[in-house]
Amino acid sequence: MIYVILGQSASGKTSLAISLAKRLSIPIISADAYQCYKKMNIATDKPDKEEVEGIDYQFYDCYDPSFYLSVFEFQKEGRKLLDKYLNEGKDVIVTGGTSFYIKALLYNYIFKDNVIEDDYESRDLLTLQEMLKKRSLEVFSSIDSNNPRRVINALRQLDNSEDRFSILKENDQKPIYPCRFFCIDIKKEEGNSLIDQRVEKMFEKGIVQEVRSLKEQYDFSLPAFKAIGYPEIDSYLKNEITLEEAKQLIKVHTHQLAKKQRTFIRHQFADVIFEKKEKITSLIENDHLLKERTKIILKGDISKLEKISVLVAGLGGVGSIVASSLIRAGVKDIFLLDRDIVDITNLNRQIMYSLDDLGVSKAQCCKNHLLKISPLAHINTSEISFSSYKDVERKFTYIIDCIDDVNGKAELYLKSVNDRSKLFVSLGAGFHIDSTKVRIGKLKDCHSSFIKRYREELNNKGVEDRMIDEIDSVYFTDSRIKADRNEKRIGSFVSAVNSAGLALVTALIKDLIKGDTK
Repeated sequence: MIYVILGQSASGKTSLAISLAKRLSIPIISADAYQCYKKMNIATDKPDKEEVEGIDYQFYDCYDPSFYLSVFEFQKEGRKLLDKYLNEGKDVIVTGGTSFYIKALLYNYIFKDNVIEDDYESRDLLTLQEMLKKRSLEVFSSIDSNNPRRVINALRQLDNSEDRFSILKENDQKPIYPCRFFCIDIKKEEGNSLIDQRVEKMFEKGIVQEVRSLKEQYDFSLPAFKAIGYPEIDSYLKNEITLEEAKQLIKVHTHQLAKKQRTFIRHQFADVIFEKKEKITSLIENDHLLKERTKIILKGDISKLEKISVLVAGLGGVGSIVASSLIRAGVKDIFLLDRDIVDITNLNRQIMYSLDDLGVSKAQCCKNHLLKISPLAHINTSEISFSSYKDVERKFTYIIDCIDDVNGKAELYLKSVNDRSKLFVSLGAGFHIDSTKVRIGKLKDCHSSFIKRYREELNNKGVEDRMIDEIDSVYFTDSRIKADRNEKRIGSFVSAVNSAGLALVTALIKDLIKGDTK
């Protein structure tokens, strides 16, 4: 899992990330366009080397200021690191004040290799700003528009996109990595006050001396020195403004940057958790520790569980144990389908529910329960009828069919075929008691009147027997317990239904690790 810590300048993103990285022994990828440069310490508010000692801290103090770390280069190198960490089964923290870099790193953000010739370099900043406003006011508002290099890059990205580039087009898309976004929740006034305090400390630490030293070593037209603090002090050293004016300009420009950061975070990242630092710490720490024992068994493959999406249809004894077990295993994206409410007859075998849940929809009860286990999971629910399963527009990696209605089961099968989802089917745990008789296999291995009706329904929908035979199934090898012919309810027992649910989860995890799923 990638934990993304967002926030405006001076909100405490870096200190929070460092604290978590040390406590949890996980790496940090810094998404700051300027803290990556050596010798640029005070104006960038870069953490001291003593603070980050022992942390795997990427893009920190690693490039000479003469090198330009473009968003394309950051994306390319950052994704190599993310792939490496996730393949090793590690969680990762991504944090920094350049939200645009985070967007490019984690979303389906495409750059072409070819370079289009243009005359942007010959134009003045005001002209470039006007050009970008006309192309995309939203992009203009999301970047440091006083930085000519950022404006030129944005214009080139608009030119260089396969589909007219706009960072806001990604709003309805999911990140390409498993991640959760957090934003340190502080009020604007508090944030501005923290900025002003930080600027005062910069002057106490010797920002003027830092800039003077860098001017002696480098051409100040380099992109690295567009960071707030350097142009203002440069103007002071040229006797264009007073030192106090330089200080006030740094504060004002950082306030403006903080406003853009707040706007970008609100509009560019979905499902952001806005909380105080203490709450964010608790959420990330608990989520990380919850998976530690599972990682030992799966040898790092838990990252695969965090990447998949699962539709669980039917939340009775089998389905509810499936959903609960998937969450405990590390799955983060689950869609729950059930049209029923909890009633007293459910409580003999559906261990998720209690008397407090009577009269409430099973889908909502299940969601509430899962979020108590894993607050960072994405849980969606629906209470549509069985015959409408095919109308669920989302596509899933896996579909787990835990319903007893043959028409609904047939619709789920057709959805799995159309969407190319991997389907696992529960073939009836009712009227069974012996949990040792549950098996994982193919539908052709199971024989009962229920299976016969299911097969007939699929045949009626045009599915050939050879395809039906190969449906991955969980079933019982013992005979159903005989019941009164006049009994309309399905007799069920806690051991059988829950063993079937656990078997379905086992089948999914074995399939995922084996790598059969496309």
